[in-house]
Amino acid sequence: MTKDFIQERLYLKGVSLRTVDWYRFSFKAFNGALESKQTIIKRISELKEGGASNITINSYLRAVNAYFMWLHKEQGRELIKLPRLKEEQRILQTLIPANVSSILSYKPVGVNLRRAHAIALAILDTGLRASEVLGLTKEDINMDTLVFKVLGKGGKHRLVPFSFELRRSLYKFVSSRGTSLFIFGTNKNTKVTVHNLDRDFNNLAKHVGIGHLNPHLLRHSFAVMYLRNGGNLEYLRRILGHSSLSTTQKYLKSLGVEDLGAVHNQLSPLSARR
Repeated sequence: MTKDFIQERLYLKGVSLRTVDWYRFSFKAFNGALESKQTIIKRISELKEGGASNITINSYLRAVNAYFMWLHKEQGRELIKLPRLKEEQRILQTLIPANVSSILSYKPVGVNLRRAHAIALAILDTGLRASEVLGLTKEDINMDTLVFKVLGKGGKHRLVPFSFELRRSLYKFVSSRGTSLFIFGTNKNTKVTVHNLDRDFNNLAKHVGIGHLNPHLLRHSFAVMYLRNGGNLEYLRRILGHSSLSTTQKYLKSLGVEDLGAVHNQLSPLSARR
């Protein structure tokens, strides 16, 4: 039955192949244990004993809960809903201002480094996911209105604004791409893989003097800096493509009291009297 569920998600919901892999990996972890809530709880204990973290198990449970909801709706089976395990509250890692300055001031040389640098600037400016930024075509960018048309999770489109500064960088980069379909595509006019992007980001990190660099780090940095500068949480949710505001709220944990104080000084009604 899990195969039917995955096939429907792929054909009718338009989920990505990475999501399909996640479903398969999650169901494999609970292979032979999906008969009842009791067998699932037993398997959770086995996974924990085997060293799996609560975060990892919760990722599996999201897939399992989606599967049971599908069984409930499609076949009228009794709904089984599994609660999330308690997770340790972790503060998301972000770039420090000096790291951001190093990336912004870097002048790349070479095709791969120029492309990696352009992608890094795009994610820092918009918070796009790796798959979203790599899938952008020239038709998805509007230089006049400063908006990307982004294909996000679940095949949903959304409009994401970008800055004048990014337009300046993108205009130069896109102009040098000739007839390439994808904005950040390969020389063979194909989409860059996430694996190759990670490789190029590792190389870029060495050149700008940063220990490591990846799309998640850039996305997290954008989100925290957006809030640090007084950005609206609901606006951020829409920009990032989150379906729930609770997902976006995790970035609030990365703000320190000094950040809250700085924003308060800008937004307080008393400050307007100065």
